[in-house]
Amino acid sequence: MDVETVFVENLHYVPDTAWPLAAFTVLRAGEVKAGATYGVKRANQVGQDVLFCLSGSGAVELGRRRVEVQAGDVVWIANEGPHAHIADARDPWTLLWFRFDGPNPAAVRTRLFGEGLPRVAACDRAGLVAWFERLFLALRRRDRNLDFHLNELVGEFFLLMARSLAAPALRDAPDPLSAVVAAVRADIRRSWSATEIAGLSGLSPSQTRRLFQKNLRESPRRWLIRERLIAAQSLMIREDAPIASIAEACGFCDVYHFGREFKRVVGASPAAWRRAELGARGISRMPTYRVADRG
Repeated sequence: MDVETVFVENLHYVPDTAWPLAAFTVLRAGEVKAGATYGVKRANQVGQDVLFCLSGSGAVELGRRRVEVQAGDVVWIANEGPHAHIADARDPWTLLWFRFDGPNPAAVRTRLFGEGLPRVAACDRAGLVAWFERLFLALRRRDRNLDFHLNELVGEFFLLMARSLAAPALRDAPDPLSAVVAAVRADIRRSWSATEIAGLSGLSPSQTRRLFQKNLRESPRRWLIRERLIAAQSLMIREDAPIASIAEACGFCDVYHFGREFKRVVGASPAAWRRAELGARGISRMPTYRVADRG
């Protein structure tokens, strides 16, 4: 005799229609103990579904891709396309799950998983179970600050996933990525060749590139440019120095290269961004500081 599917917890929330444009929210959440014939198949659905397999097993279908799921796995379902999830008839799963929506969740999914399968083994199962318990409690209470609380909880979930996706060697041993980040930020003015960055990690250049792609979803070169732009923004606000001097202090080969990269990433020229950030104060009214020699 087949065991029937039991929804241990089944919670819903309907936010204001404008809220998902501004912040993340949770639309549904629950716990299901699946029977042998349990399965869901859809052409598409609002939001994104996340399944956490507590026990048993099953599979998730994402278009033409099939993801096998075991106890401890978390799977992110891209609801904008055809998808299905089916319990294993011989060992039906028990799932904790939630559906969320918000500003461009697909971009968050890509940031976490890249183009790979959106599945990861949770590195902290107890912590994830505790997170679901807090989510369920918030949805049951529905207090006046629920929208803000749900946005906070979804952000915490993203961080739990990012930690789970880090390679075990990075979680359990001295972190070579952290060593690179700390050294480069401490000497942002330096030219930093690919070989020098790899030397900081103790890995080969190709291994270092894979390390960056896996954990930061970008190449060492793109990461370095972004770090230099962040340092330049700080200097442009704190110090009354010419943009050319700031570009040099942050490791750009010349002011033209700096201006091109700044506008490409930030969307405005360095001078226009500085004027907008300073507002009514004006650059001429700023105290004068010397750009520190970071060489």
